[in-house]
Amino acid sequence: MAGKSLPMNILKQLLLKLQQGQSKKQMARELGISRNTLKHYLALLEQSSESLAELVNKDDFELYDKLQPKVSADKDHRAELETLFPWMEQELSRVGVTRFLLWGEYRSQYPKGYSYSQFCWHFQQWRKTQQVSMIIPHEAGDKVYIDFAGKKLRYHDLKVGQDIEVEVFVSNLGYSQYSFACAVATQNSQDFLSACRQMLEYFAGSPRAIVCDNLKAGVTKASRYEPDINQSFNDFCNHYQMAIIPTRVAKPKDKSLVEGLVQILYNRIYGPLRNHTFYSLEQINLAMKEQLLIHNRTPMAMKNQSRFDMYENEEKNLLKPLPEKGFELKHYTAATVQKNSHIVLSQDKHYYSVPMRYIGKKVNVIYTASSVSVYYQQQLIAFHTRSHLMHKYTTIADHLPSQHNYQLGLSPAFFINWAKNIDNNVARYIELLIESKSHPEQAYKSCQGIQSIARKLGNEKLKEAASKGLELEVYNYMFIKNRMEKKDETPASPMPLLPLHDNIRGAQHYK
Repeated sequence: MAGKSLPMNILKQLLLKLQQGQSKKQMARELGISRNTLKHYLALLEQSSESLAELVNKDDFELYDKLQPKVSADKDHRAELETLFPWMEQELSRVGVTRFLLWGEYRSQYPKGYSYSQFCWHFQQWRKTQQVSMIIPHEAGDKVYIDFAGKKLRYHDLKVGQDIEVEVFVSNLGYSQYSFACAVATQNSQDFLSACRQMLEYFAGSPRAIVCDNLKAGVTKASRYEPDINQSFNDFCNHYQMAIIPTRVAKPKDKSLVEGLVQILYNRIYGPLRNHTFYSLEQINLAMKEQLLIHNRTPMAMKNQSRFDMYENEEKNLLKPLPEKGFELKHYTAATVQKNSHIVLSQDKHYYSVPMRYIGKKVNVIYTASSVSVYYQQQLIAFHTRSHLMHKYTTIADHLPSQHNYQLGLSPAFFINWAKNIDNNVARYIELLIESKSHPEQAYKSCQGIQSIARKLGNEKLKEAASKGLELEVYNYMFIKNRMEKKDETPASPMPLLPLHDNIRGAQHYK
């Protein structure tokens, strides 16, 4: 390790003791320095042209400059070592390159250069100057930091008879550092957004921005300037009116608060729960909630209040209220409008209606657990409540042509109600007409025909025809049509009886 200079207060004590005429052995013992170090500084004092009294009266900076050894000409090349450090940093990232290898190359160029230990020490000191940290002020209600812990928890699944590892999601608010943690099955988009939603509900509000690293559920393509945000995560943050601030790649200090929280929770959650055996994800979350409560109410170091106190008193009221309806994960797909004015959602094999003018068009479909929305050129053209019934249709009447709507509205009740508005006998006749068919739809055409003839000839004739049909027990359209179209005729006079005369042979003739 490179030699270190004595502190200025020790040097001034050395000067005072020299004025007092103490021996070298006594000075070394009282100052706590080695004899060689003492000899080194005595040699420097001998080279000085100033007296001890003048040196004692100088300030620290002047004294330090006077007692610094001058670099000899044959050692000037050592100053060039620092110019090699950036190149060494890059070389060390290559396969097979070590500091010892670089030191060997350095000594081949500078035979009188630093030894390996001093070489490494100076390089390490230079590295520290490159790892500069800054203090980031946090405003109340401004940001929340999220991450997944590196270490997992597990539960024992009795059904499969094995341990199941789960991910641990952690987050904290920037200002109060009020913390949240929960266990989820995976880091996929659905579990990730579920954890984020639980987090906001736990905080009872949403901050202005959310800071995340470049996990796939949040960022689909990392970039230093314009990263591509995952569509579902973007929808989630839009729903809760939060901006997304991804960290730089491989820059954990961008979210140092939550990185530190992970280490704290290892001690305050993982440690206390290490001997517990869980049998479900829900049991893990219940136990974590209890430990999290203790963590948030523990007073913070260097402060007189806990995270909960700061959150409750200074930050909670500055969070934006959550919307009444919680976020639902959205899925995206495309479909072609069929000739029957419907699209099929292949995930459920269910059909949803679309206005007929979009037949043959390519449309975009966004569906959640409860709804299905259809867009054409970014305009909403249909919205339905989601149904999971396979091979069924969800139809809005206004989406179909008028003749289709009429056809869809046909039913036995439709025709019977129409007949009741005319006469009870007509309603009874229609009801018996429908019952006479093996399937109700077989009678729809007959009923439509009766409606048509009634519009032409009037309801009075229909009443008479229906009454006659009930009397004769004849139930069909043609009977009603013939009865209603039959003209009024004067009844014919009865045929007169033939008179008896001799030409009548009588019945006996044919026996």
